[in-house]
Amino acid sequence: MRSLFNRKVAVLAAVFCLMLLAEGVAYAQANRIGGQVFGVNRRPLSELHVELLNEVDAVLSRTKTNGAGAYFFVNMSAGRFTVRVRTFGTDYEETSGEVEIVNILMGGRATPDHQQRDFYLKTRTETSKRPTSAPGVVFAQAVPPEAEKAFGHAIAEFDSARADKGLAELEHAIQIFPEYFLALERLGVELLKLQKYADAKKYFEKAVAVNPKSSNSWYGLSYARYVENVPSDAVEAAKKAAELAPDSAEISLWLGVALRKNKNYNDAEKSMLKAKKISNNKLADASWNLALLYVYNLKDNRRAADELENYLKIRPDHPQAPQLKRLISQFRLGA
Repeated sequence: MRSLFNRKVAVLAAVFCLMLLAEGVAYAQANRIGGQVFGVNRRPLSELHVELLNEVDAVLSRTKTNGAGAYFFVNMSAGRFTVRVRTFGTDYEETSGEVEIVNILMGGRATPDHQQRDFYLKTRTETSKRPTSAPGVVFAQAVPPEAEKAFGHAIAEFDSARADKGLAELEHAIQIFPEYFLALERLGVELLKLQKYADAKKYFEKAVAVNPKSSNSWYGLSYARYVENVPSDAVEAAKKAAELAPDSAEISLWLGVALRKNKNYNDAEKSMLKAKKISNNKLADASWNLALLYVYNLKDNRRAADELENYLKIRPDHPQAPQLKRLISQFRLGA
């Protein structure tokens, strides 16, 4: 009788795994919104608060820009969102912009959408003649004017949804100045969006060689290595990203995902729990991936049920909430 129950739980667990995305890459294949925030002279701004809002202006998530001025949000549903950059304690004007996530069905499944939204902040009118009290810039370069001009053209092309021309301008900027960090990192990001992982990895490797203090580049490198199924290298890069951005819930979660794929289950649990703590228990993906870890690797149905319950508290509108609730009940019976 007990073995029959265990088989039923195993079947339910398999259903649970397929509800959102293929097991093991659920986080990697999620919808994402990311970008960079720049100040005067196109310099990236770190430590700025960035918020993700839904169509009724409710805040869904918050994060901070890293040393490269980068931010990112993950696992939102399809729809229209607003990204708002908060500028407390600076002389920059607050700004926001709309982003739309669209999932297209291909081969019977929805493809993830990765949207890039960059911001170029203006100084406040009443303080424009005073020095800008911007957050500290971790990395700066003396960039040749021609390369900087090409980079500016690239950003304009991306903002106008002309990705091919944007990529060409980035490559041109790098030809002029092969160690142009911002161009290397942005090219890596754009290639990730196009799912050209080998090429993205190459540019992220160059970016971290130029600026080893960019958590965003290390994160991108880890992601590319993960998708190319090199888990040990993905973990190495994710650890460096986490060291540089210890307060980033998203990066801590990603490190946990990479550790799990590398079969370092106990360390994966620690990193995912850290992500939950940093996010004040509001990062849905952390609970989702912890549930996967507990079900498939640590064999702890009770804790898997706890994480799924927390997931539904954060995402009560999930389209398969009834199935998840039934699964939670089954996990508790078999705990």
